[in-house]
Amino acid sequence: MKQRIYGWLMMVLLVASACATDAVFDESEVVWPTKIDNWTLVDQFPFLKKVEGTRTTVNVGFAQTKAYMEMNDENLFAKVLWKAGDRFLMLGADDKFAVFSTATDGERVAFTTTNVTPVAPKHCLYTPTGNVQFYADESGYYFGFDVPNAQEAVAGKVNDAYLRSYARTDNDTDFYFRSAIALVRFRMKGSIVSSVTSVRLEGASQLSGNFIIKPTPEGIPAVTLSVDFEYPQSYPYIDLSGSFKEGAYYYFAVIPGTQNGFSLKFTDGTRSTTLISGKNITFARGEITDIGEIRLGDAFSDPVAQDMSTIKFISATAGAPKPVSMAVIPDGFTASEMSRYEMLAKAAVNTLFSVEPYKSYKEYFNVFIMKAASNESGARIADGTYAEQNRDCYFQSSWSTKDWGSTMTANWTIIKDFVSTNCPDIISGVHTINDVPILMIINDTRYGGICHTSSEGFACCMVPYINGGHRLYWPYPDNEAISDKDPSLGYAATSDDRRGEVGYSYGNWLNLAVHEFGGHCFGRLADEYWYTDDKGEVSFISEHRWDDDTEKGVPYALNISATYDNPGYDPSVNGSSIKEGWQHLLDKRSDLIANKSGLYSRIGVFQGGGVSLLHRWRSERTSCMVDNRFYFSTFQRELIVKRIMTLAGASFDEDSFWAKDVMMDPVRDIDRDLLMDAEDDVPPRPMHMTPPPVYHSDW
Repeated sequence: MKQRIYGWLMMVLLVASACATDAVFDESEVVWPTKIDNWTLVDQFPFLKKVEGTRTTVNVGFAQTKAYMEMNDENLFAKVLWKAGDRFLMLGADDKFAVFSTATDGERVAFTTTNVTPVAPKHCLYTPTGNVQFYADESGYYFGFDVPNAQEAVAGKVNDAYLRSYARTDNDTDFYFRSAIALVRFRMKGSIVSSVTSVRLEGASQLSGNFIIKPTPEGIPAVTLSVDFEYPQSYPYIDLSGSFKEGAYYYFAVIPGTQNGFSLKFTDGTRSTTLISGKNITFARGEITDIGEIRLGDAFSDPVAQDMSTIKFISATAGAPKPVSMAVIPDGFTASEMSRYEMLAKAAVNTLFSVEPYKSYKEYFNVFIMKAASNESGARIADGTYAEQNRDCYFQSSWSTKDWGSTMTANWTIIKDFVSTNCPDIISGVHTINDVPILMIINDTRYGGICHTSSEGFACCMVPYINGGHRLYWPYPDNEAISDKDPSLGYAATSDDRRGEVGYSYGNWLNLAVHEFGGHCFGRLADEYWYTDDKGEVSFISEHRWDDDTEKGVPYALNISATYDNPGYDPSVNGSSIKEGWQHLLDKRSDLIANKSGLYSRIGVFQGGGVSLLHRWRSERTSCMVDNRFYFSTFQRELIVKRIMTLAGASFDEDSFWAKDVMMDPVRDIDRDLLMDAEDDVPPRPMHMTPPPVYHSDW
């Protein structure tokens, strides 16, 4: 059960996924002023005017967490109270503001001010410390808060200093504040609990530091994380310090949002024990997420003896002749950072297997998370002919700061030897290194992502922890072909209607992981985006001829076509069945629409793909291979399932495929009004798509 916090708070466990927003944002429009301390406004905010006047009294209630939480004996509910001395700031549409304060305690109290109250609509902000930031652009105001990354542990309640709230009103009588933060609770069991001095909650993206809320007519703020890539107050962790008791509840105050994995690290200052989860979890504004009871036992783990073992994270249960094997490896993570890598690896694997068809065929897979500690954090920066930043990382990953990842490379010999030595399915002889696709997660925040593959079948993709897990945006291409059939008609600018039709792809580094690992590395799919200056006039696709040995599932790039008629079929290859494209889907389209879902109407023949704007065709308007959304097109799903069956030693059955097939694009097919507060009203900066795979013929 989930309950919004109106007067009382119910503890709930929330697990959800983030969704995209449909706005376009130019961050250059935002003014980033310094912090306003202690409710005083300084000269750098000329648009705010403090006006002295008669005393005004307003009654203030609450709708969600505000100032003080009084827990009942069972710790099931929290009563929200005001305390004498509480103050809030009111900003009006006339750019005037007033400071209100109360001299009494209670659930509903009178606040007074000596300022003239601003005109409606009025925005009211509360923090116990009085620190509020204002941001302005042409669309209005944004209000910034800070959630500290160092918090004090208080048994059974939330420290008052970490609570932030917002209210909007059109009158001068009643103000109902809504929480701008989320709460996370846990408790511990075990004899070592009394020795714990600090608990760190670490996520895959921002948990503390600066965040922004945008006023809305309903008075419910839209939470937005820090927009600037290098904003100094952005932390993926919170340290809760103090004395801890077994069985008592403790709380983190966190910035709302979805975390793609999290960990809890319990330490006595010298030794530590870490709990790692790769599950997506949403910390929702005005709600408490209950992690539950953590059983610590009787001893801390030894921080010196780092665990470098291989984890079998997913186990095949399908009963096929062979499991389908995958491997995940780190680079640029030191021994002390292995727990963070493990969290990110689990998040990447969980995300991939939340996307079809991997979700429906998960039972066929063994997925191994392997550990290898680097001596230094991060990857090398290689610009030109020399390395501008050397890093002693295990697999020697590097790329330039001057491109979008096209120079990404690593030491393939070390990678092959390491995976062959540590992958149980290779050691046992079930597969060779050429049958086990590899995802390398790199401890680097630069943008990038690429897949390297060979004619022998070996494939390894490289994906950094881009932007520290913060959100990214991949726009649909700016231009598209005027005609899907006739390249001679050229191209034109992409219309707003088209952008509205395909939706807007927002996400983070995990979208790159699904694209590179699930699309290129395992699925052997080509990119389906295109560049305006690439017209692709050759009548065949060279990757289709990469290797005619169909037992390996090679060649590549079968999802794109050099012909509009009978798309995907290469007439120069004497009718080899693996060269046939998606004409059978076009023939079956009406039946699929009538008997499965109207969404199959998206199947067609669309010009543009394989980085070429013209003379290349794809089977659906958009997909993961166009803009990194968590959606593979119908033909892409079929190709992936055929590869699964090939590696599993099983036969592809068309009827079974259709029985299990799920046609759903989260960007276009989920009702955004039903989603929780996981989306940003101020979207992040747009990013380029990562470069096409690199094909090696001499490995």
